[in-house]
This record gives sequence, C-alpha cells and structure tokens, in this order.
Amino acid sequence: MMKHEEFHASNVEEAVRKAAKSLGVAPEELRYEVLDEGSEGFLGIGARDARIRVLEERPDVPEPTEHLEAEETGEVPEELLQEIKKLTDEIVQAMGLGGRVDVYDAGEYIAADIATDHTAILIGQKGETIDALQYLINSAIYRNRPFVKRIILDSEGYRQRRIEAIQGIAHRSARRAIRERRSIKLPPMSAAERRIVHVYLKDNPRVTTLSEGNGPNRRVTVVPKR
Repeated sequence: MMKHEEFHASNVEEAVRKAAKSLGVAPEELRYEVLDEGSEGFLGIGARDARIRVLEERPDVPEPTEHLEAEETGEVPEELLQEIKKLTDEIVQAMGLGGRVDVYDAGEYIAADIATDHTAILIGQKGETIDALQYLINSAIYRNRPFVKRIILDSEGYRQRRIEAIQGIAHRSARRAIRERRSIKLPPMSAAERRIVHVYLKDNPRVTTLSEGNGPNRRVTVVPKR
C-alpha cells in the first residue's frame, strides 16, 4: 500500500471505499486521516468533496488478532514449534512470570498457550501486553523464514472470552442503533477487535458498520439502514 496517498469522494465513507478498492484491501483495514469532511454547500453552491489520506502500508507480518482465520493448512515442522516454544518461554521467564508454555499446530494457526499464576499481568490492560508479545513473537520467528501460519498467543482462554465480549458489545450496539434510529460509536478498539465487530454484524440486514478515526482513537460506528 502506498504511503500518504489521498482519495476524494462525495463523503468520507465513499472516499474510504474508493481507497480500499484502489489499494486492494478491506475498508476496515485502512489507516487514514480525514483531511476534509466535505460539504454539500447550499443549493449546490460551495459544495466540495471529502478528502482522506491513507497513512501507511499494512505490515508484512499480521498484527495481533483475535479473529482466527485460516492461513495455511499444511503441517507445521516440529523444529518450528520448538523454536516458538523456546522463544516464548524465554520471554515469559524474562518478565518474571514463570509458568508453562505449550505450543502446538491448531490447524488454522499455531497456538502458544501460557499457563501462569500471573495471567492478569501477562494479558495487560485490554489485552495490550499479550497482543504486543504476540506481535513480537510473530515478527521474530518469521524474520528470516517464509511465513507458515499465524502464531496466536493465549492464556487461560482469554482470546475466546474477549471475542465473546466484543460480539456482545456489537450485538447491543446494533440493537440500540436500530431502536434509536441513529449511529452508535463504539469505544476505540484495535484492528483485530474492530474486525470482530465488522464480521459479526456483516449479515445483519438492518445495520452497517464503518471504521472512523486515527491511531489509538480508531473505532467502529454502527449505522442503522434507512
């Protein structure tokens, strides 16, 4: 994806769709800033397009995610599993958390499960610590070898609980948007969490979703269909 490329359209949502189509990505995967929200003017006088700027390209290594989609279905070499286990164990021990690390081929991804008495510290606020560690491990493992399968770091079933919690937020927000006939802005979320909302609500015929904002303030808005 090109850096700092600008796109124009009649409104911000259309500009995002235009950028996504041009760059070959899903709209929710774009990281962009709104340069001008545009204006319809008065009786067509003074109208101007909305403008957005795509900020940066997507990383080669997938960012931390809880939406576990299939990457490859081939068998993972045992030496790769052992290397992941060794690296993960070294990081956990360096953090002073202790515990046991189990790494195995889960079919759609490589699971690295950590059992520790300090799960809350490992996970961190809103999963920030475990997501950062997951990104670090993926980056280190695939730095000098071809990508095989995404490595998912988990502890005490945190990932599934988080998915269910976000789906609950999405469900309640959709009901509220329909009931109140207005757009509902969700709290700021990571790209992985936003993706869970988009996927969960994509088949709901009464609402649509879009991502808005920049950086850590990027969030999903649930919009009722007219």
